[in-house]
Parts: sequence; structure tokens; C-alpha cells
Amino acid sequence: MTDRRVQRTRLLLQNAMMTLINERGYDAVTIQDIAERANVGRTTFYLHFNSKDELLMSLYEIFGDFNFGQLSREELLAPDAPPGLVALYQHFQGARTQFYTIFQGKDGALILRRFRDASAQAIEDSLRTAFAEEDSTIPFNLLANYLAGAQMALLIWWAEKRQPYPPEYLAQMYHRLQRAAICEALIIRDET
Repeated sequence: MTDRRVQRTRLLLQNAMMTLINERGYDAVTIQDIAERANVGRTTFYLHFNSKDELLMSLYEIFGDFNFGQLSREELLAPDAPPGLVALYQHFQGARTQFYTIFQGKDGALILRRFRDASAQAIEDSLRTAFAEEDSTIPFNLLANYLAGAQMALLIWWAEKRQPYPPEYLAQMYHRLQRAAICEALIIRDET
């Protein structure tokens, strides 16, 4: 269990970063800016994070509570998107301007890769827990990376093109596409 003061300081730093990104863009924000906005010293920043990128990735850990935990076989094959996936898309909608700004910054490709890799690992873990890999016509690491890449591309498209789709709809459509790929790989026919 993390100390409440540590949690509070990390949250202050995360909120400061998101506010500053919204105001200036990711590339223009410095560690000093973040520390000042959070009303903590630079040394305190480094007690919690090694870099601005690490702070940004800590925001991803928050998202992990929504979607990137392990999903059961039933959740992966259900006709409706798991609640955590819907919550992830709802959260992204509220912060999509900030995330789009981050993804377009000079470190955007690196950050996207980190998000994709973490998502792919969570998807692969879910697949390994829910199914036997020898039953799949596609290796799980390949399938997981395909699904994670598709999800990232969909979220970026949604943010970049300002698509009017509500997050619940987008989550449901991604889930349907993910489910179809899993069923095809495992040669599962209508298990709902």
C-alpha cells in the first residue's frame, strides 16, 4: 500500500502536467514547470519520477485500471464491450486534446510505442489466461500487438479527426473488431 502523502504528491504532479500540456503542449513543458505548478520542489519531483516521460507514463498506469487489466474468456468473447474498456474510451474523450498534443510532440512516437507495448502485454496476458496458445492459428504475441496497434490507431484517428462518435460506441466497435480477430485466430464460431 502506497503512503497517502506519496499518492497525493504523485497526483499533484500528474494534474500539474496535464494542465500544463493543455496550456502549452507536451514539448514546451519542463520538469521545473511541473514542479512549480504542483507547488513542490524539483527534488521532490525526482523522488517520484525520473523524467517527464516517466510522469506521463504514470498516467497510463491510471488507465490500466480501466482496460488493460486481464480480461476473462467470457469478457473477451462477450457481445458487449467490457465496462473497463468503455471507461477507458470515456476517459480518453475527456482528455483527447491533451493526448493528441502529446502524441504529436517530438517524443510522440516513443510515448505511443510505450502505450502500445503496455497494452499489447496486457492483451497477451489475457489471451494466455483465457485460451491455450496451441489452439490459436496466430501466435498470441502477434495477435496482441495487432490488437493493441489497432486500438491506438483508432484512438489517434478519433482525436485527430475529431470524429463525433461517442466513446461508448467507439469502445463497442473496437471490442467487436477485437472479438472477431480472436475468434478467427482461435477458430471459434458463435460462442455467445
